[in-house]
Amino acid sequence: MAVSASGLFTLLAIILMGPLYYGGLHLYRRAKGTVRETKAPEKDDEDRDIIDTHHYLFALIGYAIGIGNMWRFPYVVAQHGGGAALLAYIVCAILVACPLFLYEMIMGQHVRLSTIRCYNTVRPRWKGLGMASGLMLFVVLCYYGMVISYSLPYIWNSLKDPLPWIATGAENFWLENVLDAANSDNVKGLGACQGNLVASLFVFWLIVFMTVGFGRQVLAKITYVTVLVPVFLVVVLVLRTASLEGAGEGVKFYIGRFEVKYLWNARTWAAACGQALFSMSPGLGTVITYSSYAKPKEDVYRACVIVSLSNCVFSIVAAFATFSLVGHMALKEGQTVEELATRSGSGLAFITMAEAMQYFGSAANAVSVLFFSTLFLLGLDSAYAMEQTLTSYALDFWAQQGWKTQPRWKMSLLCCVGSALIGLIFTTRKGNSILEVLDHFIGSIALLVVAFLESIMLNWDFTYRRLQFALAKATYNNPRTPEGRRLGPKWLCKLDFHLTVPLFSGLLAGYLIILDMKEGYNGYPKSTLAWGWVLLILIFLISLSTLYKRDPSGLASFDDEDIKINDSETEKKNVAPAASEPEIQLSEVV
Repeated sequence: MAVSASGLFTLLAIILMGPLYYGGLHLYRRAKGTVRETKAPEKDDEDRDIIDTHHYLFALIGYAIGIGNMWRFPYVVAQHGGGAALLAYIVCAILVACPLFLYEMIMGQHVRLSTIRCYNTVRPRWKGLGMASGLMLFVVLCYYGMVISYSLPYIWNSLKDPLPWIATGAENFWLENVLDAANSDNVKGLGACQGNLVASLFVFWLIVFMTVGFGRQVLAKITYVTVLVPVFLVVVLVLRTASLEGAGEGVKFYIGRFEVKYLWNARTWAAACGQALFSMSPGLGTVITYSSYAKPKEDVYRACVIVSLSNCVFSIVAAFATFSLVGHMALKEGQTVEELATRSGSGLAFITMAEAMQYFGSAANAVSVLFFSTLFLLGLDSAYAMEQTLTSYALDFWAQQGWKTQPRWKMSLLCCVGSALIGLIFTTRKGNSILEVLDHFIGSIALLVVAFLESIMLNWDFTYRRLQFALAKATYNNPRTPEGRRLGPKWLCKLDFHLTVPLFSGLLAGYLIILDMKEGYNGYPKSTLAWGWVLLILIFLISLSTLYKRDPSGLASFDDEDIKINDSETEKKNVAPAASEPEIQLSEVV
């Protein structure tokens, strides 16, 4: 096989985008005489680095927009009635995922501690929930790293002309060359590790460590690139695939059908809510931990709106590229769009989409590099955020044991090595089956369980009133919000805080558990499903392990007179406060 010049050029262009941008920016500033000096990061009262507004915003956007936005979201829409699934997804995002994401941002900024310590401060009985979130984060990071690493063999093979999976068949290439999973049911144990997957996993974790191990300023610069470049690449893919013959049929299957019957099916809502939660990923502790490093006066409400809209818009727009390509492929192969689009998430990305590359003719290698590089870059930002959170947990644990303080890069190295070693499980012949089972049990069911328990904690011990106060305190006297930000729309915030978040997450978690007990999952044998059940039960037991504690909250109390909220008697009587009296009287809360 020859090396593809177009594929190699495309890969080099993607790799050099970041260095060229920062090199050009430095030369421009130097010519203008405006070269910025590197400043030491600000510190908070606990001597922790404070991240600036842009880094905070880009980090959370990168965390929310991940590889699942391109392969998991289209599968959910295709499997559950097109427009009906899209509507269910938007409803679940508005009523469950985005509100919980916002409340975690407010709580993290207010308490200014990483998740486990934050939950313990809210009330010690919730420390177990924080520990369960930490375990869940570790498991997700281990298998998510493998999902991202699947892209690397495809990027490498996209440099070969012709594309190697064209001759062997995309499905055979995926099962035999990448996973070595053909006839794996007859293998005793997990089977041997695949050399190409081990190498891919090593490269992935090396990139993660080299990015996050040497300070937040380095990470901030790389995050800007790894967030913006995938957005640019997706726009290119959408524009390129829109002109393909048959693309209209794919788009019609995506948004042109609205099967109402699916809205009466609990599976649709479970899938939509699971996708909304997995994409935004509240409950894993990352949002709380990141927000604890935000500026004390950061407007997290504004940041949440930007992140939520960016995440939803990206998923919806990126799906146009996916369905346009599937529509073109269906036309060429004489199959229906439904047959191709309803393959499982990894099958959609690494079989259907890989097979479709042949229809780009002379541009096949370039488009293939473009597509799989986009998947890889989308996953990197989410991995950066999760690894940073895991390192924060490790540093907290180290400090609590009274051991000698270690530099952050050493703890980051320890976390990366540990995650990589556990991740070797997913490089075995049965690794992909275990991965899909864990994605279902941990990435969907456990996430719903933790979201439910977290909403109970917020209602019982953090309270809606404190949430209002924390947001108002943080944003008081800011240029955009001189009188402090209010939670709004008021009726919607109260509805989701008290009702929809606990109701949706609790009912859907129970539904999925009962369904799996009756029917199993995706035809996997009990030995494979045991991986998911054991971890799910463990996470549940850890969550409840400290509920017996009756210790009081570590949060400082605040007087009702300290804040005049929108439903105060003054407002009800439509009487304006005196000019000399600020609307919010702030007391020391933390």
